[in-house]
Amino acid sequence: MRRMSRVVLALGLGVVAGCAPKAETAEQADQRMATEAAAARTAIEASNQRYTAFFNAGQSDSLAALFAENGRMMVPNGPAAVGRAAMATSLKGMAAMKPALVLTTEDVAVNGPLAIERGTYKFTFTPPGATAAMTDTGKYLVHLHMMGGKWMLVDQIWNSDLPPMPMGPPAKP
Repeated sequence: MRRMSRVVLALGLGVVAGCAPKAETAEQADQRMATEAAAARTAIEASNQRYTAFFNAGQSDSLAALFAENGRMMVPNGPAAVGRAAMATSLKGMAAMKPALVLTTEDVAVNGPLAIERGTYKFTFTPPGATAAMTDTGKYLVHLHMMGGKWMLVDQIWNSDLPPMPMGPPAKP
């Protein structure tokens, strides 16, 4: 009886082991991730078109809706805006500056429901009180999650390629 139990147990373990998925090789993982990235890039670039349209139109609530509920927008030289309401509030005055934002995706890396997008931006705007528009260029990095069948922004950070502007009065010679 005992011997029979061991045989049944051994056979059962063999069946279970045979059903377990085989670990993917590094080459298989690279191929899978490249396939996922190609599919995700199309959706992410379409989302970027909506993002820039909302941004340029000053539609801060619509722009914030592209983020996960607890998303984080990490602006240069300021505190992070955490959550859709905080993002919408921080972007409210943007329309008055007549913004023209252009995003260019350079790379998308995907592994399952997580994606990272890296790109560049060109941002033209007229600051309050200025008579001429200014243009900033720089780079950005975005972390996205697949949620409800959509890629949602979770973390976004960007910074300028331009040198920092001097603060305070000019130095005396």
